[in-house]
Amino acid sequence: MLPAILIFIVLPVVLIVVAFRIKPLVDTDRGRGDALGGMRAAGGMFGSHGLAPDERSVAEDTERVRFDLDQIKARE
Repeated sequence: MLPAILIFIVLPVVLIVVAFRIKPLVDTDRGRGDALGGMRAAGGMFGSHGLAPDERSVAEDTERVRFDLDQIKARE
């Protein structure tokens, strides 16, 4: 019973307390306003371009895709 209490109650509480006291290894970028870290993740995958994000997004002008299915035979 004592090992179960140590593993499932004491150890998680100790780890949570220690996690709040650990200093982060990398300073956080609070001024950028990237709450979910999307720019940091994209910069890691595709390389950082150093440009600021767009202030407002603009929808792309796209045309509706039209399929010509007249030449396809129906199943028999």
